[in-house]
Amino acid sequence: PNYTVVAVYPGTDAEDMEELVADPIEEAIDALDDIEELRTTIEEGLVVIEVEGKYGIDADDKKEELVTEVENLRDELPPNLYSLEVVQFKPEDRFVVQQYALTSLTATEAELYDLADDMKKMLEKVPALKEAEIEAYREEQVRVNLDFSAMAARYIPLGQVLQVLQSQNANIPAGTLNAGNQSLSIKTSGSYKNLQDLEETVIAPGPNGVVKLKDIATVAFDYEDARWQARYNGQPGILVTVKQERGTNIIGLAEGLVATEAAFKSQLPPYVNLHNVFAQAPSVKARIADFFVNLLQGVLLVGVVILLFLGFRSALIVMTVIPLSIIIAIGLLNGMDYALQQISIAALVIALGLLVDNGIVVVENISRFIKSGYSRFDAAAKGTAEVGYAIVSSTVTTLLAFAPLALLQSGPGEFLRSLPVTVILVLTVSLLLALTVTPLIANGVMRKKVTKATWTDRRIQKFIDRFYAPVLNFALKRGWVVVLVAVATLVGSVTLFPSIGVSFFPTADKPLLLVEVDTPNGSNLDRTNRAVRYVEAVLDTTAYVKDYTANVGHGNPQVYYNRIPKEYNRQHGQLMVRFKEWDPARFYATLGQLRGAFAQYPDARIAFRELKNGAPFKAPVEILVLGENLDTLRQLNTRVASIIGNTAGTKDVYNPLATYKTAIEVNINKAKAGVAGMPVAAIDQAVMVAMNGMQIDKLTLDDNEEYPLVVRMPLKGKPGIDNFSGIQLNAPTGQMVPLAQMASLELSTSVPEIRHFNLDRSTAVTADVLDADATAAITEQVIAKLDSMAWPEGYSYYVAGEYERQQESFGDLGTLLIVALLGIFAVLVLQFRSLRQPLIVFSAIPLAITGSFVALYLTGWTFSFFAFVGFISLVGIVVNNSIILVDFTNQLMAQGTEKLEAIKRAAQVRFTPIVLTTTTTILGLLPLTLSNTSLWSPLGWTIIGGMVSSTLLTLILVPVLYKWFTSSKKVASLQ
Repeated sequence: PNYTVVAVYPGTDAEDMEELVADPIEEAIDALDDIEELRTTIEEGLVVIEVEGKYGIDADDKKEELVTEVENLRDELPPNLYSLEVVQFKPEDRFVVQQYALTSLTATEAELYDLADDMKKMLEKVPALKEAEIEAYREEQVRVNLDFSAMAARYIPLGQVLQVLQSQNANIPAGTLNAGNQSLSIKTSGSYKNLQDLEETVIAPGPNGVVKLKDIATVAFDYEDARWQARYNGQPGILVTVKQERGTNIIGLAEGLVATEAAFKSQLPPYVNLHNVFAQAPSVKARIADFFVNLLQGVLLVGVVILLFLGFRSALIVMTVIPLSIIIAIGLLNGMDYALQQISIAALVIALGLLVDNGIVVVENISRFIKSGYSRFDAAAKGTAEVGYAIVSSTVTTLLAFAPLALLQSGPGEFLRSLPVTVILVLTVSLLLALTVTPLIANGVMRKKVTKATWTDRRIQKFIDRFYAPVLNFALKRGWVVVLVAVATLVGSVTLFPSIGVSFFPTADKPLLLVEVDTPNGSNLDRTNRAVRYVEAVLDTTAYVKDYTANVGHGNPQVYYNRIPKEYNRQHGQLMVRFKEWDPARFYATLGQLRGAFAQYPDARIAFRELKNGAPFKAPVEILVLGENLDTLRQLNTRVASIIGNTAGTKDVYNPLATYKTAIEVNINKAKAGVAGMPVAAIDQAVMVAMNGMQIDKLTLDDNEEYPLVVRMPLKGKPGIDNFSGIQLNAPTGQMVPLAQMASLELSTSVPEIRHFNLDRSTAVTADVLDADATAAITEQVIAKLDSMAWPEGYSYYVAGEYERQQESFGDLGTLLIVALLGIFAVLVLQFRSLRQPLIVFSAIPLAITGSFVALYLTGWTFSFFAFVGFISLVGIVVNNSIILVDFTNQLMAQGTEKLEAIKRAAQVRFTPIVLTTTTTILGLLPLTLSNTSLWSPLGWTIIGGMVSSTLLTLILVPVLYKWFTSSKKVASLQ
């Protein structure tokens, strides 16, 4: 939940903005419940407060609470505050799914805008489209160019002109009038309808007649000053963006857009081109298709294994459960408002190998009873009843591993939510089907009698007799050897962890790059444009580049969910670069070339950060320096920047206080202004109107179009220092006084901005890293150096950036892991009515760690957020084999079998279902894991490695621990 509070108070320096505006608003917001973080940026005339709420709250209710709290402050804030607004951040309001560029070398701005407007109207008819917007254009406005000299000659103050124009533009309904049986509405003369009406506005009576607006100003259509320029492959243009309606299908939307795009192209004049510069749908469609292919591959692999192990009839029964479970789960997902997207579909793949486990155990046990001479009916009843409690318990333990993930209240939790929900639904459905539908089908499908063992049965039994039974006998005689080997293996795998490394969310694996261009503080748009042009020249000579869209003065419209663009900023530019294909080797080689080329440009900071999944953060490395005095903060910032820059692995270190902001300061002589009776605010207003213009209203003219009404000086080109001499001020005596008599102009330097973090003054140093997987290690090196630094009293640092998000998320996952373990242990205690036997079952968990770490080490993946998710999932999966083994051993002992014999028999009888369920789980995950994506491969290898090691060691270690810690009398008394 994110919100922004924006306050505008023109002409007020940053320190006054801090005291008068920022501080009271921050204190009021901080007093509200469920506020996680406040970040404030204070500049001359502007305060922007970023408010981060806690996850899990009602975001819309919190916005209303914020609005109420801020409005209640109005009396405490300056009375002439220009604007105060609370904006709620919603992804669907910002996230662009399609971006077009209209370009032309000869068309006028008006022509391009009209064409873009036509396209916008056509696009808005497409179903599932939320909004189409025109971006990067100069808005046409009605410009009133005031002649200050003519105003002075007629003794007309600026305030009077503004007041008259605003009042004359009012359109007030006059109500209705009854005439006979009819009710007639009364229309007043209303607002301006054309420029001639505006020119004829009476401003004031004069000695020689009335003074009209045309006597002191010229009125004309004009364009606002350029604030955002866009180009596609170097050609100037206008952008048209599309946003998707929440809860709709992006593939269906894309089909409608393609048809509309073709129809619009056919109407374009030959000198205008339409380019599809970004489309979200094709990559979504490709990824979803890949997931469904992975799912189908997993189903086929699982089916083949079950066929080989259990035979055609048994395989048919188990395979029936797969489509039924998935179809029912998808229906339930739809009812819970979860869409089909990469997380939920990947969850189906993860659940695939698990959902057949219950069916396999039931069918294998029914088959065993039939081979023992039971009828199909009795075999189905007894076989299901014998393992029913065990599979319910094992399924619940798996659900308890996934359930806490669904409760994770964080950015990663929101990102991940549909994964545990999907797995829980699928496994719950599969359990119910295994206990009901599976025995029902088995009663009708299985052979009535099995007179001889199948080829597979004979091979498995031969393997058990020749290999497994001797190893098991040795383990039961020399149990301490097995335990030592298991412990040594675990310790050895843990020592691999530093080599594996820790990372947060993986990269996006997209052929897309956002290049950030920032010029020094105080730069104008022309200077930033030159830097962006340099980047374009480099991209033009890079063969791997497909195309690019350049933005000057603004970020590119938001095309990636966690990269929020900068709003209007003369010192900033951003380029969206599309490469020809996703080729990791070529992609990273090109990034290295670009980094070297961009570093050669001396007049701007040109950087890029590879797109990553996960919650947004400012930079991989971000250190906030907290304290009160701005000069001290500046000195500390320089030292911190030096420390970060000298830490191996960092790049693009940015210190916002490295340079001062240069400004023209209008020093008002308050004594003279007081004697003349001229309010300082009126002088500030005159300077703002003259030099930058002021929008005082909006006009709806005869063409039914709305135009901003802007008042300013008649400048030719951009305002310069010489234009200050033309500003005239109106004194209460009626005299017009030149600005030079009331104020002087001086060049001044100051910090470009003041920042707050949770109400404290702060500043930040940010940096990127050469290796994204090393972010945590690099940040910890920086922290160690900062801890050894001498900090003045009252000053400290705060670690933000990716490291903060990683620690929060990993801490949350660690808590969830403990919750999952406690829940699983409680279920096992209830099942076995013992404290020792749950600990025997839990021995599978450290055994799983061994395989997980070895798998990650061998495949080269780091222990990322998703690998951690895989490990939590693994905890609930690996105990299932132990549960089945311990439960059956208990049953045999309760029937009077001697303990050692019961252990051996249970291990050999349950060998097949244990190996089979492990194999199906692994094979179900294998296609997704081998897709080699940084999001899913670490999760897959974590589970696969853990399943392999825990299964191998469970079949040997669990019998040993059972022998050591289980009492025959105790088991008999529990049955």
